[in-house]
Amino acid sequence: MLLEFAAVIVFNVVAFANPAEGFTAAPISPSALFVPGIGAVLVFGIAAFMGFESAAIYGEEAKDPKRTVARATFSAVVIIGLFYALSSWALALAIGPEKITSGGITMDEAGPPLFFTFVADRLGLIVVDIMSLLFITSLFAALVAFHNAVARYLFSLGRERVLPHGLSAVRPRQDAPWAGSLTQSVLAAVVVIVFAIAGAGSELGPLFPVVTLFSWLTNTGALGLVLLMAIVSIAVIGYFRRDPKDVGIVARVVAPIVAFLALTVALVLIIANFNVLLDQPEANAVTFLLPALVIVPGILGIAWGFWMKRNRPADYARIGHGADDEAATLTEIGD
Repeated sequence: MLLEFAAVIVFNVVAFANPAEGFTAAPISPSALFVPGIGAVLVFGIAAFMGFESAAIYGEEAKDPKRTVARATFSAVVIIGLFYALSSWALALAIGPEKITSGGITMDEAGPPLFFTFVADRLGLIVVDIMSLLFITSLFAALVAFHNAVARYLFSLGRERVLPHGLSAVRPRQDAPWAGSLTQSVLAAVVVIVFAIAGAGSELGPLFPVVTLFSWLTNTGALGLVLLMAIVSIAVIGYFRRDPKDVGIVARVVAPIVAFLALTVALVLIIANFNVLLDQPEANAVTFLLPALVIVPGILGIAWGFWMKRNRPADYARIGHGADDEAATLTEIGD
């Protein structure tokens, strides 16, 4: 990770020293953000922060979760925000703000070539090779992080019997949630295979697993993250209303309300501009199908929660409380 940070910092320094159209702060001005299609901008911005909340899922594995989880989460937000803002500014200067806003970027230039072409011209091909390798390893690290997060969510939901209890199975020595990990791997493989096979003869043209699937589901995931955080903002108020836990009114009421309003506006803008994210001139079935992949399971989850509350009140009462003394003995598999 340090090498990846170093590589981007090198690019930033070179970009600031060699701006294509002169040095300017225009790319980071508020007027550059509030433009038509802002919903698409918000999706990419929010997607860049995906995983900042992951520290919470490792709370049971931390020695002092109350302190370390909070520090890790806030540190991640601050570091990611500042680093991405600075790097985005540097990239805009390297390309040229006028070229970006005037639509002068061709399809061949769009994407990674914007970055790597500049590096090749200023630093040489060997640096491009090094940065390409670091780019691949960073993607692998991100995939592993998401995989671990999903595996632990499945473990927690299985342990509390929201999902089948078998998903709580762990390795006897490492306590690693192998059942959740395997489930995540199988689901991912099935989605990629089905997508590749179905896309081969699709009316939409070839649906490449890396290019199209990654773009579609990243945008859909960002939409889902915004929706989830908006709901959680309201849930925070309800949670602390029953038990304030010596938390100030700003943290338990004011901040969640502000967050809910801001996230709701972002959600509306994202949905309104979803066809832009999919590079569609007009909305079609896919424009509505992808958001439905988030919204419909959410509705089903709410219905499942009400069913559990009515039919399995003991299990429902334990949701979110971790393992009690009896459940603390995690399911294991033999050697």
